[in-house]
Amino acid sequence: MFEFRSLEVVHWDYWQRYELPLDASIITVVGPNGSGKTTLLDALRTLLAIDDRDMARDYKTYLRHNGKPFAWLRAVVSNPVDRRGKRAFFPCMDEQVTIACRIRKRGGDWTRDYQVVAGDVPVETLEQGGEWLGVRDYRVRLAGAGLSRAICRVLTLEQGATDKLCQLSPRELLQLVFDVFEDKAVLDDYQRARADQFDVEKEIGQLQQGLAELHLRLESSRADVRSFEEGRALRNQQQRLQAEIAPKVELADLKATIDGARPRLTGLRRGLRERERAHAALQAEDAASGNRREELRAELIDAKAGVRAAEAAFTEARDLARDAEHLVRRHDELARLQAERGSVDVDTLSRQVEDGRRRQAELKLEAERDRQRNGEIVAQVAALSGGGRVVEPFERDFRAALDQAGIGHRVLTELVEVADPQWAVAIEAVLAPYRHLLLLDSPRDASQAWALGEKLQYRHFVVADRAPVEKPTRGSLLEVVHFSADPPAWLPRQLDRIQRVQDVEDGHRLPKGQDWITAKGYLREHRGGRFIGGGQHHFGAGARQARLADLRAEAAALLQRGQAREQELAALGQKVAADQTRLLGLDAGQELVTRAAEFADAAERLPLLAEAAQQAALALAEARNRLDGSEALEKAESIAAASRAGELRSLAQELRDRGSQIGNERHALVQRMLEFRRRRAQMPEAWRTPAALRQAREEFESAGAVRRELERIEDRLERGGFVEDDACLALRDKFGADHGALEETIGKREAHLYRARRITEEARGAYINVLRATVRRYRRNLAALGELAGIGVDVEMPELVNEDLALAQAGLTVRFDFDRKGWIGLDDGEASGGQQVMKSLLLLVALLRDEEQPGGFVFIDEPFAHLDVFNIEKVGRFLRSTDAQYILTTPITHNLNVFEPSDLVMATSKRRAGSTWAEPVAVLKRDRGAPAAA
Repeated sequence: MFEFRSLEVVHWDYWQRYELPLDASIITVVGPNGSGKTTLLDALRTLLAIDDRDMARDYKTYLRHNGKPFAWLRAVVSNPVDRRGKRAFFPCMDEQVTIACRIRKRGGDWTRDYQVVAGDVPVETLEQGGEWLGVRDYRVRLAGAGLSRAICRVLTLEQGATDKLCQLSPRELLQLVFDVFEDKAVLDDYQRARADQFDVEKEIGQLQQGLAELHLRLESSRADVRSFEEGRALRNQQQRLQAEIAPKVELADLKATIDGARPRLTGLRRGLRERERAHAALQAEDAASGNRREELRAELIDAKAGVRAAEAAFTEARDLARDAEHLVRRHDELARLQAERGSVDVDTLSRQVEDGRRRQAELKLEAERDRQRNGEIVAQVAALSGGGRVVEPFERDFRAALDQAGIGHRVLTELVEVADPQWAVAIEAVLAPYRHLLLLDSPRDASQAWALGEKLQYRHFVVADRAPVEKPTRGSLLEVVHFSADPPAWLPRQLDRIQRVQDVEDGHRLPKGQDWITAKGYLREHRGGRFIGGGQHHFGAGARQARLADLRAEAAALLQRGQAREQELAALGQKVAADQTRLLGLDAGQELVTRAAEFADAAERLPLLAEAAQQAALALAEARNRLDGSEALEKAESIAAASRAGELRSLAQELRDRGSQIGNERHALVQRMLEFRRRRAQMPEAWRTPAALRQAREEFESAGAVRRELERIEDRLERGGFVEDDACLALRDKFGADHGALEETIGKREAHLYRARRITEEARGAYINVLRATVRRYRRNLAALGELAGIGVDVEMPELVNEDLALAQAGLTVRFDFDRKGWIGLDDGEASGGQQVMKSLLLLVALLRDEEQPGGFVFIDEPFAHLDVFNIEKVGRFLRSTDAQYILTTPITHNLNVFEPSDLVMATSKRRAGSTWAEPVAVLKRDRGAPAAA
C-alpha cells in the first residue's frame, strides 16, 4: 500500500497555501486546541475521497470559512511494487505519484474532481488539463492502490474514538470487523433480501386475505346462482305442470271417470229393474189385503157395541152395590163414634184441626214456590247445556232492545276464557263487576246504544272502542286469560297491571305501587288490599260447568225437600181428617136412630147387589177382551197396510230417483265423453297415448295432486326470495376466474418466495465461511501485533451459523495479558488507562494490517491521551515496530516523550486576530543519523 511523501493545500480552511513534507514513518502534528490538527487530517481524508456521515465536518465546511470559490489538495505518494511486481498505481510506473483534488463552486454547490498522475506534478501544471476523475472512479483507483474500505472506515475515526475501541461490546466489535473488511455490506444485503422476503410474505398474506374475501364473494355468487337455478327450475316445473302435466292428468282422470261410469250405469239399471219388480209384487199384495180389512172393521163395530152394553149394565150394578156399601160403612162409623164420645176434648181437637190446616197452607205455598224455582232451574240448565248463559231480566230486556234496533253486540262473558283453572277464582273476582258489560260490533252504533241504555236505565258499561290484545307481561293476570274476540281497549291493560302471586308474602316483596292478586282472590291495588274472591262463576267454559253443577245440586235439593213435604202433607191430612171426624162424632147417636131403617135395608141388600156387580164386571171384561182382539187384528192389518203403503211410496220415490239418477249420470257420461274427445283433440299426439297418460298418473295420482304441487311451487316462489337476474351467472364466472387467477398468482409468488428464501439461505450459509475467514484474519493480525507489543492476545472464535438470531447476537470476545498479570477483557474495568489505549491501538491497527500489502498509513487523533511516561514510550515503541506510516495528533504538552517516536513534527498555530489567513504549519524533522554518528 502506498504512503504519503508530501502534502500541499490551497485555500483550505484558513490556510492560504503551503506544502508539507510527509516522508516519515511517524508524523506528529502538534498544536493548541483549535489550531487545525483535525483540519489537516480532514484535508487528507478529503484528498482520499473518504466521506462518512458520522463525521462532524465535511469539506464544504472548510471551504465556506475563507470565502474563496476554489481549493486544491495535492499530495505526492509512493508507488510501491507488490509481491507480484505490480505497481500500486498501475499503469503509472514512477516511484512517486501525484494525487490531487480540485474543489470548485458550481451553480451554488461545491463539486470535487480528482486526478492521478505520475511523478511530482505541481498545481499549476495540473490546472492546465489532464484526466479528471469523478469520486467513484477515483475511489476505484485508490482501492486498486491498496486503500481498502476497511482502511477508509478506520481513517474516519475522529478524535477520542481510537482509544475507545476497547469499550465496544463483543457484538459491536464483531460488527466493526465485518464493516471494516466489507462483510457487513454483504450481510446487510442478505438482511435486505430477508426483509424483502418478509415484505413479499406479508404481501402474500394480504393477497390471501383478498383471496378469502374473493372466496366469500364467489361463494355468495354461487349461492345466488343456486338460488337463480332453483327458482328457474321451479318456474320450469310450474310451466311444465301447467302446460303438460295438468292437462295429461286431467285427461287421464276424465278417462278413468268415464271407464268407471259405464259399469256403474249398468249396475244402476240392473238395480232399477229389481226395484220395479219389488214394487209390482207389493202392489199385488196390497190389493189382496183390502177385503180382509173390511171384515175386520165389521167385527170391530160389533165388539164395540157389546162393550158399551156391558159397561152400562156394570155401571148400574156397581152404583147400587156401592151405595149400599157406603150406607153400611156409615152405620159402622157412627157406631164407633158413639162409642168414643165420652173421651173427646172439643177445644183441643178444634185447635189441632186449625193448626193442621194452617200448616197445610204453608206447605202448599212452599210447594208452589219450589215449583216455580224448579221451573227456573230447568230453563237455566237447558240454556247452559245448549252453550248459552243465564241472563238477568234487566240484561235480557236491554239486549232485546238492542236486537230490535239492529245493533250487533256481545256480552263480555262470551269472550273470556280462563286458560289456567288455578287462577279462575282470581279472574272471576276481578271481572265480576264487568259480567254484564256489552261490546258493540260497530263503533257507529255507540250513540244509539247509549240512548237505549239511558232509556232503560242499564247500569253497566256499553263499550264501543275495542282493540287487539297485546303480548302480556310475564306473570300478569292477562297471561292466563284468553279472549275469543277483541275486548275493550282498557281491560287488557288493567289485567296486565295485576301480577299473580302465590300468597300475600310474595306480593309484599314486589315493588311498591305494583298491583297483585293471590289465587284465592286477595287483591292489592293503589287504594289498599281486600278480599274479592268467593263469588259465582260467570266467565269461560269452566264457569258454565260450575253453574250447571250448582243448578243440578239445587234441583236435587228441591226434589228431596218436595218428597219430605209430600210425606208431611199426607200425614197431616190424615191427622186433620181424624180430628175433624172425632168432632163430628158428637151427633152420631141421633143419626143412627133417624136412619135405622135405611141402614138395615142396605145391610140386607148388599150381598145380592155385590154378586150382581161381580157378574156385570165379568161380562164387561169378556166384551172388552173381544174388543181388544178385534182392535189388535184391525190394528195389525192397518199397520201392515200402512207399512205397505209407505213401502209403495218409498219404492215409487226410489224408482223416480233412480230413473232421474240414471238419466243424470248418462247425461254426465255423455258430457264427459264429449269433453274427453275435445281435450284429447287439442293435445299433441305424443301426450295422449295410453303410455303417456299412464306415466302422468304414476307421477301424480290426480289433478288435485297437480294443483297441490302447483300451489306448493307458487308458495315457494313467493316466499323463497329467489334471485331472478341472470347477471349472477356472469358475476359467478367473473369471481371464479378472478379467484382462480389470484390463487394461481399466490401460488407462483409463494413458489418464487420459497425459491428466493432457499437461495438466500444457501448463499448466506456459504458466505458464513467468508465471515469465519475474516474473523480468523483479524485474530491473526491481533496475535501478530500483540507479539510485537509484548502483550498476550486471545481471541475466542464466535459461533457463526446460518440463522438470523444467531448472526445478530454473535460477538467477538478478545482478552489481553499485560505483563503476565492475567487475562482481562475488552472493558471489564480491570485495565488501566494506558492499557485501555494499548488495547484500542491493537484493535485499530489489526483492522488495517494486510499481510499481502504491507505498509500503508494510519491517522490517529491524540493517541497519547491518559498515558503516563512509561506507557507513552511503550506506545511509541509499538508504533515503530509496525511496518506502517502513522500521522498522529497531540496537543501542546509538557511531556516531551510524545515526540520521541516521531521522525517528523508539524506544529500548527491558531489564526491571529484580524488576520485573514492562518500561519503556515511549522515543520521539524528528526535526524536519526546524528546519534549513530556520535
